[in-house]
Amino acid sequence: MERLVGSFYSWNERGYALIFVTPRQRYFMHISDFPSDHIPVVGEKVSFNVAPPRKPGQLPCAVNVHPIEPTPIETSSTEVA
Repeated sequence: MERLVGSFYSWNERGYALIFVTPRQRYFMHISDFPSDHIPVVGEKVSFNVAPPRKPGQLPCAVNVHPIEPTPIETSSTEVA
């Protein structure tokens, strides 16, 4: 099953969120589809699988959602004489 990459766009107090791949390609998710040892933040990149909408007329669902590890930033060292 193909995995997509998107970003958290918004959360509500009941644990529901939107993930945007593009402004027109949006997916619905619930916090229960995210690893319990991680607290997601708006703007965070994630990968996920797509599932059908829960009800007719709703957005498709993001399931099996996982954070994408940030790429380490290389720092250049400068020596002070």
